[in-house]
Amino acid sequence: MLGNNKKPIVSIIAPSFNHEKYVSFFIDSVLAQSNPNWELIIVDDVSSDNTVAKIKKYKDERIKLVLHEYNKGVNAVLNTAFSHTRGKYIAFASCDDAFDVGYVEHVINTMDEHKNAGVIYCALQKMDCNNILPNAVMRMAIKDRYAVLNHFFYLGNCLLSPGMAVRREVFQKIYPLPLAMIQYQDYKMHIDLLLNTDLYISDKPLAIYRVPSEKSGVSFERPRTVRQRQLEEDLLLDSFCKIKDVQLLRKIFGDELKPFGKISKQSIPFILGMLALHTENKYKKLWGYKQVTHFLNAANNYDFIHKSTGFCFKNFLDLADVAIVEDKEKNRYQQKYIKYKKCLRTMLIIYVLTLVGILGLFGLLLF
Repeated sequence: MLGNNKKPIVSIIAPSFNHEKYVSFFIDSVLAQSNPNWELIIVDDVSSDNTVAKIKKYKDERIKLVLHEYNKGVNAVLNTAFSHTRGKYIAFASCDDAFDVGYVEHVINTMDEHKNAGVIYCALQKMDCNNILPNAVMRMAIKDRYAVLNHFFYLGNCLLSPGMAVRREVFQKIYPLPLAMIQYQDYKMHIDLLLNTDLYISDKPLAIYRVPSEKSGVSFERPRTVRQRQLEEDLLLDSFCKIKDVQLLRKIFGDELKPFGKISKQSIPFILGMLALHTENKYKKLWGYKQVTHFLNAANNYDFIHKSTGFCFKNFLDLADVAIVEDKEKNRYQQKYIKYKKCLRTMLIIYVLTLVGILGLFGLLLF
């Protein structure tokens, strides 16, 4: 492994897996940075192509290559990479992405200017497998920390990961990353970070994101991908249970907390469960129901929540109706089936009547 004694300001950590076609473009973009005070930690997760050979051609001492013994997944790669970093700030990219020449300079200047922001994001310039796409820039519309967390809870991920940079001490709070997250890997990381720190979002496209063109990636939309997201929903929402500060809860959910009256630290799990029950996502609803039941099963919680909100057994019984969500997709197919069945029945009747009419006419002609 190559290295030097000078401590870098920015440590760029980059997962590598079968990026033979793109890794040179990525490394060249790092080498071209206007500010040279960086180190690049590439962790290869057992590529089966020539990715590693291409990386080894670079002799710059700021580039470090670490090889996994077996395929472990993205979060394991990030954990390994972070353990080798020395920088004040940790930046994230993949070996099929790239950076604008001013990226490292931007990270250093932005972190110096926005002392309260523990994590910063930038807009992304899109690129296909060959070329940068003109006028194709991805920007983040929501820029307030609490509004982002609210969006996370109710709707989904609204942040972009490539080009993200985190203060070392902030990332240390959520390290190590959970190894079993696949589809929600970056989503959960964003939640955990923003529960600990403020953010800053730039509209400058300082990172270049390569739009996936192959159907073999873990995030490519297929039935298994959808199932994985459903299975990870509980683990994702469990992150919100780390909230212990009532003021933080109020900043995230605002007026949505009015029905719960006086809120205390003890009631937070119950409130999160009730809020999840009133989302449009059936997996969030199921998580919410389980949160409420776990809360009520704990000693003295039933009496406590009744005194503060008036919640009683009848309310608990009603939650089963709230938690049930009809599968709209399934219903859509059922409705189509019923429609086609009616059409088929009508056509069958017409066919039979026509056949009877023809046979009747044929009989009259014979006699």
